[in-house]
Amino acid sequence: MTKRETDAASAATRPLDHVDAVVIGAGSGGLTVAVGLVKVGKRVALVERGDVGGDCTNVGCIPSKTLIDLAKALPPNVRGDDRAASARAVLAEVRARRDALRAHEELVLAGTGGLELVRGTATLVAHADGPPLVVVTDDDGAKRTLRARHVIVATGSAPITIDVPGLPAERTLTNATLFELSSPPEHLAILGAGPIGCEMAFAFADLGSRVSLLDLAPRVLPRAEAEASAIVHGALVRAGVRVLPGSTATRYDTERSALHALEGDVPHVLEGVDRVLMAIGRRPASAGLGLEELGVTLEPSGAVRTDGDHRTAAPGVFAIGDVTGRAITTHAANAQGRRLVRRIVLPLPLVREGDYPNVTFSRPEVAQIGPTRAELEAVFAPELLASHRFDLADTDRGLTLGLEEGYVRVTAMRLTGRLLAATIVGPSAGEMIHLLTHAQRSRMSLWRLSRLVVAYPALADAIRAVADAFVFASLPALPSEALTYVQHRWRRPTPPAAPPPTGTTT
Repeated sequence: MTKRETDAASAATRPLDHVDAVVIGAGSGGLTVAVGLVKVGKRVALVERGDVGGDCTNVGCIPSKTLIDLAKALPPNVRGDDRAASARAVLAEVRARRDALRAHEELVLAGTGGLELVRGTATLVAHADGPPLVVVTDDDGAKRTLRARHVIVATGSAPITIDVPGLPAERTLTNATLFELSSPPEHLAILGAGPIGCEMAFAFADLGSRVSLLDLAPRVLPRAEAEASAIVHGALVRAGVRVLPGSTATRYDTERSALHALEGDVPHVLEGVDRVLMAIGRRPASAGLGLEELGVTLEPSGAVRTDGDHRTAAPGVFAIGDVTGRAITTHAANAQGRRLVRRIVLPLPLVREGDYPNVTFSRPEVAQIGPTRAELEAVFAPELLASHRFDLADTDRGLTLGLEEGYVRVTAMRLTGRLLAATIVGPSAGEMIHLLTHAQRSRMSLWRLSRLVVAYPALADAIRAVADAFVFASLPALPSEALTYVQHRWRRPTPPAAPPPTGTTT
């Protein structure tokens, strides 16, 4: 008998705890579903093997944004021992605020009637009569079996690490260990110039560390628009960060504390590197749950495949958040959790999920909703797309702030003005993106958005101005815009020709 069959037989003979739903994972998505179902009268068991709050509360959004803000507030003219002492105090305060929030979340759960927090590791076991059983094993090896009509997998993701020859484990960091540092590194090398890498590069430079930022991609923030990446690259350099795009770490020399890297064919030696932060991506945490044995499809990345209603291929089993590979931010997992509560309470098909905004809390911030222009051109004929940009420095508020860079850019459908995507670069971009997020998700037209009235003076006036730019460009050319729309609206771009097979000539 296999271990899986043994577990199934054992589970079948143990007393069952019946609830309406079992939620596996107490991160953003799992907490949202669990609390939401309790509010409509359901009994819920919330299973968690780690800390309540998941990555966001403990090793992600909360500590990272606290660190960014506190480090930025340090006086720039403080150096030496005073700077080091201030930096240590900042790191301690980050942990204190993080721990206080976690304690508050645990207290709220404890006071929520109808919800039980079950500590341990969950395994799903097939059951002949309905959805699978959930077997929870605690740290002492004791098992408890839960049965529910709905099982929700919200186990999140884990950081991806790579092998760098010679790099000791004690000098390797991920977001899961970064915030446990009691003092900042002398020289922090960051592998990965995505949002996490860029945010932490600014923060640790503010704390007084030397920072080197490496990425295989040819630019920082490779998933953002190129012009946004260029602004952040310049800001990183001005902050004292050494930026090495198109580079990879090849080995680590412990005797010299030196990280060797290649930028194309150009070798670099980064001296005095005492910590290396891996910020190269995340992997869905789907292993060990027993999903494949239930017939649930896992993508090569480990992501759980779901439909538009968040259902997996196993009856009664749903998945949301990072583990699906589709909602890789806290707010996206929260949104999926709220959708799933509606789906369970009112079992009718959900409306289309739509895009989610993302924000990099760099300096300046970069906020985006929808695809990049290049991604849109793979879906729509380029002639059908109209892009307009308005610089924040050209707003009166930008003048009072002395801004020299930053902008709002929108891409819309010609003629109709339907907003397809938007990018904001600048201070408080993360606060400004929400209007454009609502407009994009509701398929709003820039014709309508141009009627926006913004309190004066505000940077958000750039949103009205960029919508005006579309209107004033379209009005005098309506006949030609209509012709372009008719010619290209239903034409799909020609895919690029496939490269010739290796070893052939053209």
